[in-house]
Amino acid sequence: MHTYRTAQASAAPVNAASVSAAPASAAQKTIAIALAAIACAALWLGCSIPGTAYASPEDSQSADPALTQHLEENEQIAPAGTFAEISSGHIDMGPKMIGGTYELMVRDDTSSSLAQGDTSDAPIWRHLEDVVVRVSDQAVMDIPADDAYSFIHGEKKVWVIPQQEIEGVAWLGWNTQDPALLEVLNGGVKLIYGGHQGEGNFYTFVQAGNFSGPQQLWNSEKNESQPVNVEPNTHTHANWVFTSPGVHLVRVTAQAQLSDGTTVEDTHILRFAVGDSADAKEALAAQWNQQTSPAHPAEVQEPSAIDTFVNLPLLIGLAIVIGACAVCGAVLVRHKRTASAQNQAIEDMRHANEYE
Repeated sequence: MHTYRTAQASAAPVNAASVSAAPASAAQKTIAIALAAIACAALWLGCSIPGTAYASPEDSQSADPALTQHLEENEQIAPAGTFAEISSGHIDMGPKMIGGTYELMVRDDTSSSLAQGDTSDAPIWRHLEDVVVRVSDQAVMDIPADDAYSFIHGEKKVWVIPQQEIEGVAWLGWNTQDPALLEVLNGGVKLIYGGHQGEGNFYTFVQAGNFSGPQQLWNSEKNESQPVNVEPNTHTHANWVFTSPGVHLVRVTAQAQLSDGTTVEDTHILRFAVGDSADAKEALAAQWNQQTSPAHPAEVQEPSAIDTFVNLPLLIGLAIVIGACAVCGAVLVRHKRTASAQNQAIEDMRHANEYE
């Protein structure tokens, strides 16, 4: 015969909260560990990817609407070996597709260039090994006293190709606007500084028109490659600073990925004759002999050394995040099932106690 137990007797069953407390605590610890792993993965990603500057075209275009330009499909290309000394006017370096070949070149749309056999005022693309940019004494400026420019280490005066055009001074920028390139480009272009050769120091920086201060892009005092991300179909100018006159060489790689998944890279030397007395022919003949420059770029369809360096920690970090999320999911599912089973067991115990 079953008897109904009194309230004192029915108080014997274990409280559900006390039963589930231990598993919940274990689950919380496991989830906390997984979340810590995710945080570590985020820190890994942030620390492992090399610093990359982002030169937004707005940094220049907001200050100078003259940067708006349109490139035609069939612009002229100067024959290789056509020497040009460019001392004033507008020029851009940038990648161009020529018959399926990716090449870093200079687009010259100024008639001031001293070129052999060039009588046209139309823009013309030139091979970088044929071009010397003259930075005349007209480009001499004082280093600003503002602490924001304290990264420029030199004497009081420096030679500057300015971000905004000054009459009589070369105006060098870059663009990713070649129509043939845009047809096959997948994403942006990296312009990678690979070293400087010449007296003194070399710097490149951009300055927005919102009083945000200079944004450093390239610094010859840093013995490392320094990539700048350039969005497709953009046109940007920057400040190019040389602290001493003479012949200066700057090694630049243009790297991109195409829509077929291949990686393309082209490396060239930018040649500068800084100061009125610098010899342009000497700059043209100068040989790159830096031993600290980055390794030769990867061949087309091979992983780029830079891409490999960036992607490896990225994949490791993503694997950690995915693994940690999987652990969290498994723990939550297991905890839910355990809690459900415990609740059912408690309910059965209550029914059993009621009818003892």
